[in-house]
Amino acid sequence: MNKRKKIKLSQRGAVSVILAVLLMSELLVIGLGMSILIVQQIRMSSQTGLSVVAFYAADAGAEKCLYQARNMTGTECGTPGGGSIVNESIGTGVYTANYTAVFNGSDNLTSIGQLRGVSRKLELTW
Repeated sequence: MNKRKKIKLSQRGAVSVILAVLLMSELLVIGLGMSILIVQQIRMSSQTGLSVVAFYAADAGAEKCLYQARNMTGTECGTPGGGSIVNESIGTGVYTANYTAVFNGSDNLTSIGQLRGVSRKLELTW
């Protein structure tokens, strides 16, 4: 009789070990899935911050060129009838502005702001 009891107890132990291993692997999969989601959210939020700075750098370049084009001061951003490109850094970002004036009365200004591989572009036509 003792042999039968020992066999039943060892079978119960094996089933318990298998259930524990299955439970631990499910918890591991859930934990890894959550960590992947968290890492992606952190990357996305940092890209959003860089995108905002790049947009404001592009906006600063567009504002500077628009001011110079409207007041016809300086030739850094171009003169009516001609075009030129200006590259400047502002804070931690860099902007590239391109101003061209077409003879049919349409002026175009393109400004691209960049920060650590993230770039945002503004185009103005008037």
